[in-house]
Amino acid sequence: MSVEQLIALEAAVAELGTLYVVARSFTALRERAEAELLPQVLHLGQRLRALVRHGGPTPADIDAASREILSQRAQWRAALDGVRSAPVYESALRAFAADDQTILAEVIPKIFTDLALREMRSPLYFSFSATSGRRRPGHSPFLSAGECADRLLATQRDGMVPEAGDGEWWERDLPSLECTDAPGGLESPIGFRLDGATAGVAVFGAPGEPLYRIYTPRLSGPFTVILAADATDEWWEAYDESYHTFRDALVEALATRGVAAEVLS
Repeated sequence: MSVEQLIALEAAVAELGTLYVVARSFTALRERAEAELLPQVLHLGQRLRALVRHGGPTPADIDAASREILSQRAQWRAALDGVRSAPVYESALRAFAADDQTILAEVIPKIFTDLALREMRSPLYFSFSATSGRRRPGHSPFLSAGECADRLLATQRDGMVPEAGDGEWWERDLPSLECTDAPGGLESPIGFRLDGATAGVAVFGAPGEPLYRIYTPRLSGPFTVILAADATDEWWEAYDESYHTFRDALVEALATRGVAAEVLS
């Protein structure tokens, strides 16, 4: 067997593993994915490793494994497409497009495994990235304080829009915003606070997960800009100056734009 064939078989088994993760994320497929697809993926991986240890797969082995993988792939992609075409999923798509939070509160837990509606009376906290998105030599990956202030102001004005993936439909159809109920859970020392009790959106959470999800095409404020007193993220070690210097410059830049930032103690 050629190296290319081995790599192709390993990639195909890995794709089945990805389909398992996706399938179990949907309530309608979770039990079946655990009982059928996971054992199949594990079996295929073990069989492939055993064949490699014993001199490598023969053409007949490769043909049999390929047929099995293609069969499982087709079967589970059809099962996933069935989720997408189900009435409850189509209802969620319509509700998302119309930002009907009442319908979304009802149908999202029926679609996604372990997601349940949460009653949020405490504030919600959202991360904000100070990266410029540039990774070219000679260009800083950080926004300047002024650029960061402009983007924060734009979010306050225009609201937050979830980022939809550009891959499979399950990454694109129902994008969500992530938030926490405590500022310490944010990935960035810069963020927003929103009153959860008056936000007017359904908030969902899964057991053991610190992040909550909100399904909406656009989340409006009013948002309060919050800044951590210190940054523990190693990412800030690459900044030209200290986080404290950036934080103070950002507070000043926001103030000149008529926005009061809250520095958390």
